[in-house]
Amino acid sequence: MKMRKLFAGIAAAATLLGGMALGAASAQADDTPTTVTTNATFTFTAETAEQLTNANLKAYKIGDYVQYGSGADVAYGVVTNSANKKAVDSALTAAGVHVAENQDKLAAALNTGALDISATRPWNSPDKTRKFANALESESKLVDGKSVTFGTPTGSGKSGYSATVSLPAGIYVFIDSAVATGSVTKAIPMIVASGTVDTAKKVLADPAAGATVNMKNTKNPGKTKEVDKASVAIGDTLTYTLTGIIANPAPTEFKFTDKPGKGLTIKAGTFKFYADDVEISANEVATDFTVPTFDVTGSENASFDVTVNDPSKYAGKTIKVTFSAMINDEASVTDGVVNKLDNYGTDVEAKTGFVGFDFTKVDPDGKGIENVTFQVKDGGTVLYFVKQEDGSYKKAASATTSGATADVKTNGMGKLSFTGLDAAKTYTVTETNRASDVYLDIKPSFTVSFKNGTAVLSRTATSDPWGLVNTTARTVKNVKSITQLPLTGAAGTTLFTVVALLVAGVGVTVAVKSRQRMH
Repeated sequence: MKMRKLFAGIAAAATLLGGMALGAASAQADDTPTTVTTNATFTFTAETAEQLTNANLKAYKIGDYVQYGSGADVAYGVVTNSANKKAVDSALTAAGVHVAENQDKLAAALNTGALDISATRPWNSPDKTRKFANALESESKLVDGKSVTFGTPTGSGKSGYSATVSLPAGIYVFIDSAVATGSVTKAIPMIVASGTVDTAKKVLADPAAGATVNMKNTKNPGKTKEVDKASVAIGDTLTYTLTGIIANPAPTEFKFTDKPGKGLTIKAGTFKFYADDVEISANEVATDFTVPTFDVTGSENASFDVTVNDPSKYAGKTIKVTFSAMINDEASVTDGVVNKLDNYGTDVEAKTGFVGFDFTKVDPDGKGIENVTFQVKDGGTVLYFVKQEDGSYKKAASATTSGATADVKTNGMGKLSFTGLDAAKTYTVTETNRASDVYLDIKPSFTVSFKNGTAVLSRTATSDPWGLVNTTARTVKNVKSITQLPLTGAAGTTLFTVVALLVAGVGVTVAVKSRQRMH
C-alpha cells in the first residue's frame, strides 16, 4: 500500500486524562479506510469500591479509529465520530482549541498536541483537555451514549479496587450522572482512549489494546453544621456554621443546601466565607459564591442554597460559611428551632431549645391571688410576652409583636408561667402592681436562673426583705395586715423594732396623760 502522508500524535509514555497512551494520525491513502470495530477493555481504578459502584456512567464515542491497508502496510488514524461531530467541534471551540478549517478538528487537535494530558490529581489541569471534557458534558448534542455496567469491583482497601467494561475501540468521554453521597463525589467527565503508540514510529498501533483510567471521583468528606448556642430566647440571634471540604479533583458542583425550620429567619447580608480558616474577601465572595439576597423565613419545607460557583478554584480546601438567624414568634417553645443541612441525602441537624419557669402568687392561707402584675427583665431590659390560650406567657420576639405586653398577670389560681427563654441567662422578676387595696403594697422581686434546664429561684434580703418569696415552693406571698408578715430574718427584726417603738410610744402617751391628771 502506498501511504501519502501519516502524522503521528502523542508520545507513548503519555496518558490522556488517565487513559492509556494515544497515537492520533490523519492519513490520505489510495485505500478506503475502515472503522475499527474490535472491542477494547476499559479498566477503571479507584481507592474505594463505592467510587465504582456509585458511578452511573454513560460512554459517548467522540473519536473513531480507522484502518488503512492491511498486513505489513497497515496504518491507523483518528476521525471524529460522525454522530457526535457537532458536539465535539463545539466543545473544542469552547475549550479554546482552534485548528485550521477543512480538516478533522479532533484529529488535528491531537496531532498538534493542543489537547494536553494529565494522569495526576487534581485533574483540573492541563487546562485545554479539562475544559474540553467539561464542555462535552454540558453539550446537549451528544448522542448514542452507552450505559456502563461494571461487574463487582475487585481489590482491597490496601491495593485499591478496579472494574472493567468492554467497548468498541476508540476515544470516549465517560459522563457520570450519579448523585454524590456522603462518602463519594460525582465523577467529573473523563476522556479515555484505547490503543497504544509505537514509540519508534510515533504512530497509533494496536487500537484495541486496553485502557486504564483512574476514576475521576474521590472519597467525599461529609458536610457539618454547628450552631453557637444550645439554648436561646425568642427574639435572640443565632450564628450557624456550615463546613465542607471540596474534593480534589473538584466536583462539577458544590453547594450547601440549608433547611431552616419554623421559627427561624435567615438574615441576608450576614454570610461570611472562609477557605482553610482564612476569611475570603468581599470582592471574591461576590464572584465566587451565590447566596440568598433576601431574608429566608423557615418552615417545614423551606430551603436555600449556598453555592460555590467554581469548585475547582477551591479544590482540596475546607470551606466554612457562617450566617445569622433571628428567632421569630413562630418558634415552638416545645420543640425549639431546628436548622438542617443536606449532607448528600442525609440531614445534619443543629437544634436550639428554650426553657421556662413558673411560680404562684398566694395569700397567707396559701390560696392563689388573681390579677397580680409582674414584669420580667433580662439585665436592665424589660421583656415582652404574648399570652397563650393555656394562660401561659410566651416571650415575644420584640415589643412590636402582636399582643405583646410587658405587664403579665396571674391567672385565677394565682399562677404565672413563662416560656421561650434562654437557659444561659438569669432573669429578674418583680411585682409591679398588687391585686387590690385589700393587700399590703409590698412588691418583692427575685431572680430565676437555670441548672440543667430546671428553673432555680433566688432571693436576697434587699430584693425581698420580708421573706415573701419561697424559692423551694416557688410561691410569692402577700398579706392583708402587717401582723401576717413572716417574723424571720431582717424583716422580722424590723417588725419587732416597729412594734417595740409603737409600744414605747403608747407608754409615753400614758405617762404624759397621767402627769397631766396629777396637776
